[in-house]
Amino acid sequence: MTLEQLPQQKTAVITALTHSDSALLSRIMALGIIPGEPIAITNVAPLGCPLQVKVGDTLVSVRKNDAQHIEIEII
Repeated sequence: MTLEQLPQQKTAVITALTHSDSALLSRIMALGIIPGEPIAITNVAPLGCPLQVKVGDTLVSVRKNDAQHIEIEII
């Protein structure tokens, strides 16, 4: 399952980042989105992008296209 498929207010654990672009992966990881961290979607913009997510204790915005490359497992 990927982050974009996670229902709002459900919590999951990040299991993998699957994009082949290392620069994009570095940007995502700089936001604290790293395997093993808990993550939840807290809000979605009116047109569906970006997604506001809570990673640990931090709120960050992630584009829906980038969320397709974040593998998760619901806990």
